[in-house]
Amino acid sequence: MEFINFVMALSPIVVVLVGILAFHQSAKKVAPVALVWTLILAFTYFNVTGATFKENVATYDPLVWKGLKEGLKIVLMVFGAFVILNLLRETGAIEDVKSTIARISDDRRVQVVIIGMMLPIFLEGAAGAGAPAAIAAPFLVALGFDPVTSIAIALLGDATPASWGGAGLTTINGGAALVDAGVSTVALNSAMVGRFHMFGVLIIPFIMVWMAYGKKGFKGILPYLTFAGVSTCLVMFVLSNFVGAEVTSMGTGLISILLSVAYVKLVGVKTPDEFRNQEEARARKYSSFQAMSPYIYMLVLLPLVRYGFPAVVPNGFAVMCTFGYIFWVDLVILVCGMLGAATLGVSRKTYSAVCKRTVGHVAPVLVTMGSLLVVAYIMQSPSTGMMNLLASDIASVVGKFYPAAAVLIGSSGAFITGTGLGSNIMFADMHLQAAEALSMNPITIFAGQNAGASLGNLICPNNTVAACATVDQIGNESDVMKKTLKAFAIILCMYMVLAMLYTCVLFPNFGM
Repeated sequence: MEFINFVMALSPIVVVLVGILAFHQSAKKVAPVALVWTLILAFTYFNVTGATFKENVATYDPLVWKGLKEGLKIVLMVFGAFVILNLLRETGAIEDVKSTIARISDDRRVQVVIIGMMLPIFLEGAAGAGAPAAIAAPFLVALGFDPVTSIAIALLGDATPASWGGAGLTTINGGAALVDAGVSTVALNSAMVGRFHMFGVLIIPFIMVWMAYGKKGFKGILPYLTFAGVSTCLVMFVLSNFVGAEVTSMGTGLISILLSVAYVKLVGVKTPDEFRNQEEARARKYSSFQAMSPYIYMLVLLPLVRYGFPAVVPNGFAVMCTFGYIFWVDLVILVCGMLGAATLGVSRKTYSAVCKRTVGHVAPVLVTMGSLLVVAYIMQSPSTGMMNLLASDIASVVGKFYPAAAVLIGSSGAFITGTGLGSNIMFADMHLQAAEALSMNPITIFAGQNAGASLGNLICPNNTVAACATVDQIGNESDVMKKTLKAFAIILCMYMVLAMLYTCVLFPNFGM
């Protein structure tokens, strides 16, 4: 009976994965089916309190509206990011963007690592809320990379910094249960999860080049990839262990970019012609600043608003979160698009036409995002207990391998909720109790949860759909997930091994 309960609780996830990966259906078609099935389960099999039909309607109706409302916020961010991409295409500024990036390095593999990994790490610290993939994926497409590969790379770039999120919120708020219980501190939680992700960023540059070009992509680039991985690894370790959760992501991204540029300029990269940016001589239409202006404005305004507004306005952060954390990010991206349009000299008529065209592309995303979010809310709801059932069943089976299971549970939580913070809040207390029962270190176990939750963003359907929408690839989610699942599996296995080593061998008494 317990096994059947586990299978039934898992079935909405199975519907999504099988529909997208096995039957090659778009998320737009699969998500409503998963929603209907989840509602049927909620009203029948998982009606654990024996509520009447009317009582169930009263319970789940607010969750449906919440899903649509939160989905609209994500669509608004997608709209802003896609407007910027369409403006660059409309004005021809895309070609000047390519020229500007080529001045840093004309090796397209270097461009993949800087824009695909280091920029998202910076953006996660500056804003979070899905902004890294929504910005990096269109940026890579603007540079001429395949859209599906661009999406997969951008999602992978955000697989490690999401453990800190915007200004460290994911670790600070997500680990509050441990801090409140007096068994850990924010500094300890940040330090230990940094010891997971330092190995993630060490291998991610190699995975990205493999994603983009296969084995042949490593020709002549191994020294740079090694430098990029090691330098990002060391910077992330130092900031997470000795500075603080608030600046780890943003600082790691920014310093890593600067170190990479210095390496390219001072040491150089041996670039075969097939990986060189093949740009014909042409007259520039825009200056580098003009062409890159929407992204430059974002790089300035996102951290400025995130850190500056709470500093000058009483209860500023609470004000920013009045309509949900993601809403201020939406507004900043929309403003940057307008400022970019003005800098590029785009007329109001052209800007309006681009916006109208973009609305037509992203409007169907609301159905997908809303459906997936409602599925997540119902599975998290105490009325069904589906998510807690999945996690507790996994925990009860694994025994002494619980630290490795914590990584998997964290990934599962983020896969369903779409956020590392949601996964951490949901399961932190459970991990605390399990660690006590097993006489294990709760700090290392929670770090495994936190690292897994960040990694789960890589394959989360919500994030995949949102990123696909920013580059007009709705319907190609299966192609993206096939790429991201391979990378996810590699890093997940590594993190599970690290969780066992850290908890049982290397740091059994860390912070105790």
